[in-house]
Amino acid sequence: MPLLINNDVAKEILSMTDCVEVLEAAFREEGEGTGANRTKSNIHIPTSDPDRWYRYCTMEGGLRDAGIAAIRIKSDIVSWPLYQGIRRENKYCVKPGKFCGLILLFSAENGELLAILNDGYIQHMRVGGTAGVAARYMARENASVVGILGSGGMAETHLEAYAVVRSLLRAKVYSPNRERRESYARRMAGKLGIEVTPVENPADVFRGSDIVASCTDANEPIISAKWLEDGMHFTCVRTRE
Repeated sequence: MPLLINNDVAKEILSMTDCVEVLEAAFREEGEGTGANRTKSNIHIPTSDPDRWYRYCTMEGGLRDAGIAAIRIKSDIVSWPLYQGIRRENKYCVKPGKFCGLILLFSAENGELLAILNDGYIQHMRVGGTAGVAARYMARENASVVGILGSGGMAETHLEAYAVVRSLLRAKVYSPNRERRESYARRMAGKLGIEVTPVENPADVFRGSDIVASCTDANEPIISAKWLEDGMHFTCVRTRE
């Protein structure tokens, strides 16, 4: 009987420290040729609403040393509305605020279905953890100040991952929604035990920061190259940011 793991269970058993270590091992396997993955595949189907499309998404991968293979499946209704002049991507399943993402985990030794997992929390941890692996090798050794664009789940896990690989002193966060950026600052300060300051201008996130992460749903550029500073480590979740 496969394990059934929802978001609540995942939050109980996953730590960012473990996530960073597991991801680094997985990337090493891929580099050595004992791991494999298939690029994400999306299909889009028009709906009865011309402003919304159905998107079906899959991706797969497997690792020899871990002895597992997995497929991730997402089923979304997608739209691209304007918010404060920026084109953004919104998605949901059935109704706004609900999502459908599943991971089927298999044994690479005998083919057994090991687990069915909800992908929401795990996905945020994976993306944040990947950013942590990158910062471990690419950010300055004495990096201690982080800037974050965005205030959602990805913004949380990115900052958590940076705290795993560097000794952070403080962070800054910008979101166009004042309430959300202030809530994020309080929440992350309590979780990490560092100073987290909400700022009113996205350029302030970059000023004096050693590491900056853009974790938004923007579907067009929101970052100016002139904000980047020498030696800064920068990453983004969406390539169009």
